[in-house]
Amino acid sequence: MREPSEFREQVAARLLTMVEPASRLRAFVGLDGFVDEIIHVVDKRDNAEAYQRVPTISRFSERIAAAAGHSTNIELVNQRTKLGGNGPIMANALARLGIKVTYVGALGYPNMHPVFNEFARRAEVHSIADAGHTDALEFDDGKLMFAKSAHLN
Repeated sequence: MREPSEFREQVAARLLTMVEPASRLRAFVGLDGFVDEIIHVVDKRDNAEAYQRVPTISRFSERIAAAAGHSTNIELVNQRTKLGGNGPIMANALARLGIKVTYVGALGYPNMHPVFNEFARRAEVHSIADAGHTDALEFDDGKLMFAKSAHLN
């Protein structure tokens, strides 16, 4: 069995041989689009800059359960904001491989959301609706994704 690093190098080398053939391909992709915020849940705030995050979904669920019948505040810290949605992620990957991509979907309307700008430099994009929004709470043991997508219906 090959070492993972050896396998990655072989895959990368093979992909490089496909750049020129890929540049002759075209793809049409759509229709969704999401702005994904990757978020940590604060367990304990140490100071204005530092905090300890809730490590697991089960610990988060315990905290939520303890709030039943009370009011509670749960601090969320955005780690990064990125493009999301199956269509934009796939289309962006294809464009990065050199494939000529045309994308039609929900990237922001009338103005495209800035998170899609780099993607739009690689591909021909046509935004026809506002993007959905996902708050993705990341933990050591998984991710909870809260999607706001009603306007995409």
